[in-house]
Amino acid sequence: MEQLRLKLEEVFIYLKPYLPIANSHVVNFITHNFWDTIIPSDIREEIDLKGTEFVFSNFWSENQIPDSLTRFVTSAKLNNLNSYPSSCYMKLDDAYNVLQSWGYKPIDNSLNLKEFMGAKKMHEVVVMAKLVADFSKYAGTDIIVDIGGGKGYLSSLLALAYNFSVLGIDSQSINSEGARNRTIKFEKYWQTIKKKSNNFPEDKITLPIIKEKLNTYEEYYEKYSRKSAVLGSTYKQITEYVTENTNIAHLAQTEFKVDNKEEFTLVGLHTCGSLSTTCLKLFTEPKNNLKLLVNVGCCYHLIEEEFTNDPFWGDIEIALNKNESYGFPVSNYLREKKFKLGRDARMCASQSPDKFFNSRDIINATKPLFYRALLQVYLVQELGHENISRCHVGRLAHKCLSFNEYVHKAVKRLQLNIEIDNEKINAFYNKHLIEYERLKVFFLLKQALAQVIEGLIIMDRLLYLHEQGIDEAFVAKLFDPLLSPRNHAIIALKKN
Repeated sequence: MEQLRLKLEEVFIYLKPYLPIANSHVVNFITHNFWDTIIPSDIREEIDLKGTEFVFSNFWSENQIPDSLTRFVTSAKLNNLNSYPSSCYMKLDDAYNVLQSWGYKPIDNSLNLKEFMGAKKMHEVVVMAKLVADFSKYAGTDIIVDIGGGKGYLSSLLALAYNFSVLGIDSQSINSEGARNRTIKFEKYWQTIKKKSNNFPEDKITLPIIKEKLNTYEEYYEKYSRKSAVLGSTYKQITEYVTENTNIAHLAQTEFKVDNKEEFTLVGLHTCGSLSTTCLKLFTEPKNNLKLLVNVGCCYHLIEEEFTNDPFWGDIEIALNKNESYGFPVSNYLREKKFKLGRDARMCASQSPDKFFNSRDIINATKPLFYRALLQVYLVQELGHENISRCHVGRLAHKCLSFNEYVHKAVKRLQLNIEIDNEKINAFYNKHLIEYERLKVFFLLKQALAQVIEGLIIMDRLLYLHEQGIDEAFVAKLFDPLLSPRNHAIIALKKN
């Protein structure tokens, strides 16, 4: 725990002077003059001296010459998740090595779900289901509680493929119903899926392979005189808004008719915003009888921070925090320092830097951002600062062949009474092209900081668990970041 504290301190000392970059919205890049006010002076001077074309060609080169931009990105890498102690952060294989060091041999199987879900979801669900199954078998928990289960991909796979009893909990009734329908469809093709999978053990579930189309999946069960293999028996869904005061044990005991000594696994795949830290708090509460936790968070911008006055929440802030329950920071260590990030910094942490650095396509990534920042300048000129509100134009840029077309569509969408002069727009665009080159630098700096901020958020959560006396807790990189940017799971086990 002390190693983790020391690394966290090193990270927030590094990050603090750069938070103005992370908290600056690209919309205001030109209107607020971010180039002169928040970009580090050494980077500005080097860009102005050598030009962006030379600096970027060096940055993407296999044999970089160290300069201000490459040094910035390198220093950021020294403070991302890979820089934390190996006992705190590890790859998926290392997580299984931990399990084997405890004396458990993982399940040897593979699933092919291509005909059932897309590549991203298939990758996430297959990897996480196996990991949850292996750790749950070691923990001796037969019942899994899936928080924020959504359409039930993970829950239905755990019930069908691994024979666990699963309680899916979602705050939206439409998701609970969707999970039911999705599971019925999954069951219909289960035998086909099993036959295409390698080394998968026989289980208790046998369903006929039916290729005909029926109007509803209920007709499938009625026509063939069958009952659902898992729905209503080993897989159940309830609609419940979960807070840290929710009695998880009572819900599971009621649904599966087990006694109050039964222990459970708590999982969440991409639990949104502060729901991730709610899961952590539920796990540490003794009354919930939770033995194992596997949680992958997402949507950091929706976290409620304790020490940031966030106007984003507006009128609902008081209602959300009536019990003063916050999602960041949660560790006593960062709370004592009253550390704060800010919504735009958390939004930055939700980006996909791995995809960007892998593709090296800075034009495709930044052109829409430049269009939006330049539109803001145009609107200020036409309407004045006092009439500019938070204007949402959506994802227009990718549909437009030119900035001129973008302005026309944006003004129409915003329902503004502006007379557009095409020649003036073209001249306006050409005049500000230097800002596009500068915005590319700004974008790259934010991408470099994204993984530092995400790491800080995740490790704050891990430290919270250690502070609560849970020693067997670590973070593991489960998914391919090019497929699934939010790919880090917090895994925790109460051994005693």
